[in-house]
Amino acid sequence: MPFDINFATMLEFATKGKNDMALKSRQIAGNIKSGNVKVIERLIHHIKNLPGEHPIKKMFDQAVLVPAPRSAPIVENGLWPTKILCEHFVESGLGKSVQEFIVRETKVPKSSNFSSADLRPSCNTHFNSLTVIPPEAFIEKIVVVDDVFTLGRTSCACVRKLKESFPDADISVFAVMRTRGFVETLDAIVKPSFNSMTYHSESDTIILPD
Repeated sequence: MPFDINFATMLEFATKGKNDMALKSRQIAGNIKSGNVKVIERLIHHIKNLPGEHPIKKMFDQAVLVPAPRSAPIVENGLWPTKILCEHFVESGLGKSVQEFIVRETKVPKSSNFSSADLRPSCNTHFNSLTVIPPEAFIEKIVVVDDVFTLGRTSCACVRKLKESFPDADISVFAVMRTRGFVETLDAIVKPSFNSMTYHSESDTIILPD
């Protein structure tokens, strides 16, 4: 049965664009993925400058932030960019805590290694590689935090897995950057967006609004 998942992004990332803005977006994506503190602080500045009733600001209110896992299990002292994001968000008042509820048990191929969407790991592939470590207390609101949103398969799998342990929780997705793979030029990088994706379990497909 199809179900909708709310998701938000703040920036856009042109993987193939050739103008200066597109090139800059790729630099920012690299900095986000490496946990660059200055870039994260700039991102937080943009979020905090949104109008008070903007849905992106409201989604963080009293939310538990769950970092999306990397494509492989985290090694000791390994870089976990989305956890770094979550920690900076909470320190700045976006969200109330960071919880590592989702663990990648088995490695999946990196989506960036494939040019075709058909070849990239499916939502079910991601889903079957994940384990949830639930807390003892009930959680009302969860935001899965990811760095880059392309097809939505990783974040959708995280929400599906969390729903098994938190069926009554409000679970949404925030990703820093939305991939725009087919644009030749990028006119702006900061483009706040709040929308919903629809997951179809019978075909293991995700329908995005644009």
